[in-house]
Amino acid sequence: MKRKGGSPLGLYTLGIAALFWAGLLLLVMFGARTYQAVAAGQEGNNNSRALLSYLAACVKGGDSAGNVRIRDSETGPELVVEDGSGYAVRIYRYKGYLMEEYSAVDAPLAPDEASALGKTSVFTAEFIEPGVMEIRTDAGEALLSLRTWEGSE
Repeated sequence: MKRKGGSPLGLYTLGIAALFWAGLLLLVMFGARTYQAVAAGQEGNNNSRALLSYLAACVKGGDSAGNVRIRDSETGPELVVEDGSGYAVRIYRYKGYLMEEYSAVDAPLAPDEASALGKTSVFTAEFIEPGVMEIRTDAGEALLSLRTWEGSE
């Protein structure tokens, strides 16, 4: 004789399968969120280090007799890297951003026409001893050994 109603074994199997799929879905969602957080942190770290690396490359690229100087400007320290033709790359902080401007060496600063390199609340550049420059941003500090040096203004 055939029993009426379903077997409880079938319901248990279906319940365990549903639990398995729900657990798998939660695990995938947790993994995706973790990956997003790690990727965002890595991107921020890379961006901040890129700014400091760019500054070091800019100074090293213009390292020839008297072409790298530090001046005081109305916005704070101004890093001046001349190219020998009367023009220079000038880097300074303005309204929370590090700005880069290519203009005549003695021209007034024009932040509205400059390019923003990145956001930083700290920018200092100084010669800590002859031939050694220290640059600081939010990302940290870089010590640069210059081949040629004539000081700052």
